Amino acid sequence: MESASFRLHECPELGERYYETRHPSGLRILVCPKDMSTAYAALGVPCGSFDRARGEPAGVAHFLEHKMFETARGGDAETAFAALGAEVNAYTTYDRTVYLFSCTEGRAGSFDRALGALLRMVSGLHITPDSVRRERRIIREEIRMGADDPWEVCANLLLRSLYRSHPIRGDICGTEASVGRITAEILHTAFSARYDRGGMTLAVCGQVTPEQVLAAVDACPGLARKPGGQGGTLPAPRPVREPAAVCRERAVRDMRQVTDGTHPGAGASVSKPVFSLGIKDADIPPDPRGMLRRDLCMCILSEMLFSCSEDFYNGLYESGLVTPGVSYGTSIGRGYAFYDFTGESDDPDAVYRAFLACVDRLSREGLSRAAFERSRRIQYADYVTGFDSTESIGGSLLSYAMDGLSLFDFLPTAASITFEEVEALFRRTFRPGQYALAVVYPPET
Repeated sequence: MESASFRLHECPELGERYYETRHPSGLRILVCPKDMSTAYAALGVPCGSFDRARGEPAGVAHFLEHKMFETARGGDAETAFAALGAEVNAYTTYDRTVYLFSCTEGRAGSFDRALGALLRMVSGLHITPDSVRRERRIIREEIRMGADDPWEVCANLLLRSLYRSHPIRGDICGTEASVGRITAEILHTAFSARYDRGGMTLAVCGQVTPEQVLAAVDACPGLARKPGGQGGTLPAPRPVREPAAVCRERAVRDMRQVTDGTHPGAGASVSKPVFSLGIKDADIPPDPRGMLRRDLCMCILSEMLFSCSEDFYNGLYESGLVTPGVSYGTSIGRGYAFYDFTGESDDPDAVYRAFLACVDRLSREGLSRAAFERSRRIQYADYVTGFDSTESIGGSLLSYAMDGLSLFDFLPTAASITFEEVEALFRRTFRPGQYALAVVYPPET
């Protein structure tokens, strides 16, 4: 039964529902009751690597994520979760930091106690100058490991080729040099400004009730809201003047050489050169619903062009230009949007030439309506199957809410997308000046 303090969201087409409320502390709460064997909770902080105060070193949001696991007695929060039979994790993206856990329903009260532990974990920062120094070493090693991974090197190289001035060029972890400048004082200042309940969102899914979640939040000490804080004093997004054209069309990295003063790639290797082909969309919708619509159009178009059932991939595979492990996808966010097609090839430039030929042919002949319908059905199927697990539901609940949307906004948006809309997007975006090819030659090549 719907609680008087919760607003009910329903999707009759799927028979799904969830509840939403705003806690007096400002914390936004979303609960999706599901009769499943696991429960999942995710708490999102609306601050990521893009959100830097003036003069702040790169990597503070990610550094904070690491240090939130340190307890007041110098221990590790993971130990407390493990004692409750729960697995805890966290991640930082460009625009948010997320703390999450999952647990089975077999232990009475384990979910309530784990949720309390999650809320306490993000309610205070317990660090010392010594613990910050130790963490610097850990994060620097994480950065070095990324510099040894050809796939990660290639992904970063593509972003720096697509974008000239957008902060997406920077690594979420920061650099070894910027991490070295992060101090306990900087972390305390950042935590005080950004970890305010008025800006946080909690999403929960499993055998739980809205009232149960609300009671767990009420029982958590330290949930007082900052005076005047509706999200604290988060730094305003910096205005970015990003050109429509890519920064450079082709970029190559030989991992046997130190070319940028960071770290020589001498670890993980692959059997062939790694490539990533990117297509930049410079026309970013300004509102959440426009972003969702563009995201779905991009996903449909990417599937139409790059999937294993389409001519482009089949031609590359049959000619031996790519291995079966090719991946493709889209990304869209605050001031950026792009497609990528990534894999291994003995001749990445031949892959690029084949792509240009494919785009030229489709520009003359037009896209396939059958491919459009097939690709849109795939988006529907992916969305519907996402309701098969508490982790997927909880993660989507959080993602949609932090983007300013409802989880059920997908269906009417997807239903209204037309073939003509997707074809117009193709003709506007897939043109010279919007492409970049990143290539990484591993040590064995």
